[in-house]
Amino acid sequence: MSKLYIFGIGGTGSRVIRSFTMLLAAGAKINIDEIIPIIIDPDKSNADLTRTVSLLNNYRSVRSYLTFDNANKNEFFKKELSCIIPNYTMKIKDTEDRSFREFIGYSSMSEANRAMTKMLFSEKNLQSSMGVGFKGNPNIGSVVLNQLPYSDDFTSFANNFEQGDKIFIISSIFGGTGASGFPLLLKTLRHGDSFPNYNLINNSEIGALTMLPYFKVEQSEESEIDSSTFISKTKSALAYYENNIIGNNSVNALYYLSDDTSNTYENHEGGNDQQNDAHLIEFLGATAIFDFCNANDTLQTVNKELGMRDLQGSVTFNSFYDQMRRQYYSPLAQFILMANALVDKINYLSSSSFAANEKHFKGLYDTTFFKDLESFLNKYREWLGEMKRNKRSLDLFNLDCGGKPFNVVTGIKPKKVNSFKSDYDLVYDRLNDSIRKCKSNEMENKFLEMYFIGTQKLVSEKLS
Repeated sequence: MSKLYIFGIGGTGSRVIRSFTMLLAAGAKINIDEIIPIIIDPDKSNADLTRTVSLLNNYRSVRSYLTFDNANKNEFFKKELSCIIPNYTMKIKDTEDRSFREFIGYSSMSEANRAMTKMLFSEKNLQSSMGVGFKGNPNIGSVVLNQLPYSDDFTSFANNFEQGDKIFIISSIFGGTGASGFPLLLKTLRHGDSFPNYNLINNSEIGALTMLPYFKVEQSEESEIDSSTFISKTKSALAYYENNIIGNNSVNALYYLSDDTSNTYENHEGGNDQQNDAHLIEFLGATAIFDFCNANDTLQTVNKELGMRDLQGSVTFNSFYDQMRRQYYSPLAQFILMANALVDKINYLSSSSFAANEKHFKGLYDTTFFKDLESFLNKYREWLGEMKRNKRSLDLFNLDCGGKPFNVVTGIKPKKVNSFKSDYDLVYDRLNDSIRKCKSNEMENKFLEMYFIGTQKLVSEKLS
């Protein structure tokens, strides 16, 4: 059984994993059996991280009630998502409750070494707390993240690694944690020999996504993060990548994404206040993971960029080229149809008036499974709403279609189906018809299989 280890470095890594988890739950096709997210971020209170961890746990809770075989037609939550280290987050040795000065043992250095250190790091760098990340300073991150291969969590990853497993790394190129973490992690994975299964890991298939600037932060004298340095950092890092990553074929596929229409976020160096809305670029970054897993192996580094059409206004499904549209349209449309039905029409769908309930789903709506599913579906709608209101809007769905469920896809006029008085009458009819086609025995499996078969039929009839 093949596994994919996704290393999400820094806040950008967490946000891309959030989008990836949404696509995975919707049943987008990926040629892998099990996914293992691993987040590298010393700022454990970073709200982007904690929100992603909560979503991953939500996915796993729903998935724990489900089983899949050849007869089960459901694709929602199909892929196994595993956690091999606490909270999916890799601890970095000796960084908790310490300043960078303490981390490098500045007080015990010789006078000459102190002088050299002060040439490389400002006083503000030395005073920086390791508990809130590297705040746009890759020079700090490159020192601290050298400790990764010596952590117990990295050993857990290495012990779990098997022949045929793959690795994907997500990072930004213009910050601190991601910009320093990606080259160091890649060097460890390709050349390290101090951990279990190093030979398998050294020779594994590795893909990577590097995020070029796609947002700005407000200027603040109290913050070390300065958007005006993003471009210069990016140019320097790209030159390094050209010589030391692409030039020696360290990765099988390297994906680049950026956006010149930038949102400006509040300037928070970390902690609970660092929670940005989901962004189009993070959604597209998540599709790179699918592309990597579904592509053929390559011996030399393949550099990939994503093309889209008609970017003058909002990005819709019509902006996707054919292959991308085919891969994501139906899963995302089916998932929003299910989400809207189970959130907006739950009073009817959970009642005895809905024919399928009495025979198949009696008591289901009071279970932990359903509460977890409902929570995930609400998060899915929130995620879509965040991307829709961004400056470069990803406008895939009308999120306020109310009693007109088939007005949901932006730019798609629903087809007519005769003999039904209201749109939701058609939804209820197709769900009741789908229950007779389900092959699952367990209640939770049958429930999602009914919704998958029913929404698949509805997308074909009304939204193709």
